[in-house]
Amino acid sequence: MNRSAWYSLFATLYFLSLFSGCGSEPEFSTSSQSAVQHYNEGVSHFEKFYYREAIESFKHALEADSTFALAWGRIALTHSRTRAMKPAHDAMAKAKEYAPGATRRERLYINLWNRLVDYSFTDAGLVADSIISLYPDEKEAYHTRGWIYEFNKEYDEALQMYQTALEMDTGYPLAAMSLGYLYSTIGEQEKALKYMQHYIRLVPETADPRASYGDLLVRVGRYSEALEQYERSLELKPDYWYAIQEIGKVHATLGRLREAEKYYRRSSAMLPQTPTREATMLTRLAGFDMHRGKHSEAIRRYRQALGIEPYYGGAAYGLTYALIREREFGEARQMIWGIYAETKRRGLTESAVMLDFHVLKARLLAEEDSLDEALAQCEKALEYSNPLNRAYVFRQITRINLKQRAYESALFACDEALAMNPNSPFGLLLLTRVYHAKGDVKMTREIGGRLLKLWSRADPDFRHLKELWRLLKHDPVV
Repeated sequence: MNRSAWYSLFATLYFLSLFSGCGSEPEFSTSSQSAVQHYNEGVSHFEKFYYREAIESFKHALEADSTFALAWGRIALTHSRTRAMKPAHDAMAKAKEYAPGATRRERLYINLWNRLVDYSFTDAGLVADSIISLYPDEKEAYHTRGWIYEFNKEYDEALQMYQTALEMDTGYPLAAMSLGYLYSTIGEQEKALKYMQHYIRLVPETADPRASYGDLLVRVGRYSEALEQYERSLELKPDYWYAIQEIGKVHATLGRLREAEKYYRRSSAMLPQTPTREATMLTRLAGFDMHRGKHSEAIRRYRQALGIEPYYGGAAYGLTYALIREREFGEARQMIWGIYAETKRRGLTESAVMLDFHVLKARLLAEEDSLDEALAQCEKALEYSNPLNRAYVFRQITRINLKQRAYESALFACDEALAMNPNSPFGLLLLTRVYHAKGDVKMTREIGGRLLKLWSRADPDFRHLKELWRLLKHDPVV
């Protein structure tokens, strides 16, 4: 449907909604002006990704009116954004308890957020459609619907929803931000940067636009520039958890694990104290153990994280990779089917999360030397890919091609893996491996030299740096 047809449809629905009583419906069910004021403050914090402040404001709203269902729903949604699922579900239970006294619009939003918290994205999309039909001027509904479309890889529809939200309110920062990220995801970096710059102009005093701009720079391997943007974000809000977290992520990518841990711990301390926060930190520390080659220690931490949050995907995937590295293939296979069972329970077996699942299976099959089956799993993973994340799949294809000694195929896969980010350290390391395996000393030195510059300040125990030096040992001058 083209844009003019959308406008015609929305105008018709809006006209009909006036006769259904929506036009005269109050905005909020609570009669407490204090509750409304604190709620609106909370929404403002939420839209800036200041989650701790948002929760505090919503709690103040509930102090003024403990039956304000919409505030309970917002608390649930906010907790879910930091993967604090128990407090999210507890707050949602309260929202549903008080929902009968809410307006129809409030009930619909509570239903929408409930579906999102439960990962029921198909149902969430239907509820968002209902809100749009009944309240065609609700920009948040369009934005949320766009996010659901994007999650389901329906990128044209997502773009249309984000554009509609921005055209309805040209000052709506979240729509500009989402357009920036989505254009980056589909490989249109010029448009991505343009919209993220627009996001900065819309709310220049807030921290997230600079951090989001930094994210786009990271995606294309401009790490130093990205760090500058994250630091500018912190100049605006020194305790902005997300910018601190992403600085840690860049340090980790560049092999500076000790520095990365400091930033991750700082960021974690700024989020609500929940079991998920502890499980996330353990998972990150386990990842550092993996980068140091301490697989047994990583396995211990991953198990500890899953003991706290049994369905924490990051820990489940990490544990499986660690078991594969330790050649504990039987337990790794059990983990894989457990992951699939949980993915199916959540109704996500047709979603983008299946990319990671198929790559995980490919990794196991490759280590078991079932190389053709491993490649078949990579082909399945590509069905769920986009220009941003397909590099992850092609890195696995490169590993398989190396095992097959199919060096030309491996070089092609490396080219694909480096297409969006030519400075991806792990893509460059694989490319160095391929040239080394081929016996091409000149290209081994050239690519390895590029990687040495990226890892110039990496920790001495960073195992990937150790591997790189082994590959280059025939040329100590590099």
